[in-house]
Amino acid sequence: MNRIRKTSAATLVVLASMTLGSTAGIANIATTQPANSTATGKTATLSARQVQIQQADALAQKGRKAMSYIVAARQLLSEQHNKEARQYLQQARDLLTWLKSEVTAEKGNLSGLLPIYSQLGISKEVEITEQLKQKLETAHLDVVRGKHKKVVETLKSVGVELRYSFVDLPVAATLGKVESALKSLSVKKPKQASEALADAEAELIHDSIVINAVNESPAG
Repeated sequence: MNRIRKTSAATLVVLASMTLGSTAGIANIATTQPANSTATGKTATLSARQVQIQQADALAQKGRKAMSYIVAARQLLSEQHNKEARQYLQQARDLLTWLKSEVTAEKGNLSGLLPIYSQLGISKEVEITEQLKQKLETAHLDVVRGKHKKVVETLKSVGVELRYSFVDLPVAATLGKVESALKSLSVKKPKQASEALADAEAELIHDSIVINAVNESPAG
């Protein structure tokens, strides 16, 4: 396993990703419907695991929406639209307050982090076998729940080089920055509000890990 800052996009293709505003996930690479789910017309019975994946993805979408409000508010502040910025921040605050209660209630989530983006990439030269697809499907729930160590351990066994990238949102800290920005706006200090929002964006946790690295070269 190797952590990297940069990887050539030309040598990697996206196998599966939870991109902004999308519910697409690792399960999409599967070509057959899981045996433990059935569909009739427009209705479907999902397995407990699939429900957990959907719930985790719904939380991630709310986290991305909260960040989109923060980005929009910061842009509005730069254009001196303070009233509109406050409205976006109030929406971000409400979302983050709700997310904080959800994240803190989640068993085993001592860090208070919410995964809001994740992606897996593989070299174009690697054949996408059924075994590889199954391994990725196995890791899917851990990916969307931000169990990064478990994802890495699962994918070590596939025997091919993979890049696992993710972004985690520190919910409580981000909520604190939003509340600080709102307080600054209430006393007509938009510059301080903007600085708090910039800090919120900077505190997102980004990482990219190469699993089963081959032809590894020292970092320069």
